Amino acid sequence: MESTEPQKVLEQLGDHFRRLRLARNVSQETLANESGVGLSTLKRLENGRGCNLMALVQLLEALGCLNDLESFFARLSASDGHTALAGGDARKRASNRRRQPG
Repeated sequence: MESTEPQKVLEQLGDHFRRLRLARNVSQETLANESGVGLSTLKRLENGRGCNLMALVQLLEALGCLNDLESFFARLSASDGHTALAGGDARKRASNRRRQPG
């Protein structure tokens, strides 16, 4: 079975997360306990099968990397010219696509 683009992203995220955990010399069991996330959830993340956003945030917080996520969103916001994260006016919804006459 060929990997889809989102699947490749999950695999890269899992690999990066595993390297981050190991660089801090933390076992999966210890990180699961410290974060409040189940061990099976952590293993799924590291194996490229993903996890929910709350679990990811809890794991990043336990590793002391939550500020890295905040800076990622700040860079994303700045590069797109959006000010939603900076407290400025932001779009509330997308506009409808206009149909081409024809």
